[in-house]
Amino acid sequence: MSILVRTIHGRQYAYVSRREGKRMIQTYLGPMSRPDVQAAVDGLFEEKGIPERLRRLFWDTDPESLDLSRHATAIIERVLEMGDLQDMRWLQHRYTGTAIAQVLTLSKGLSPRSRVFWNLWFGREVPCAS
Repeated sequence: MSILVRTIHGRQYAYVSRREGKRMIQTYLGPMSRPDVQAAVDGLFEEKGIPERLRRLFWDTDPESLDLSRHATAIIERVLEMGDLQDMRWLQHRYTGTAIAQVLTLSKGLSPRSRVFWNLWFGREVPCAS
């Protein structure tokens, strides 16, 4: 996810850009002159680390040392395994559905119970136990 600020006829307008599969989706936030848009852009720029409410999930590591891009698999795994629905909302806002689905499919760090739950939650086919 990234922030785009475009200047058109001397005025600045903010957009959020994110990838969904092979497509880039841009969502218009509004003119930068509006205080609520400026606050939203500032908040998105600040989102470089784990939010305070999720730090409880990372008791065994320093949350400040986690990079949201580099450690994406571990972060997604931990939230899927031990997070609540509010944590999941943050996860879906921060990472693409493809990234979450990939961890859900390939991760060896998820318990079978969590894997089945989240597959059902997302309406995905639940793999048969063999």
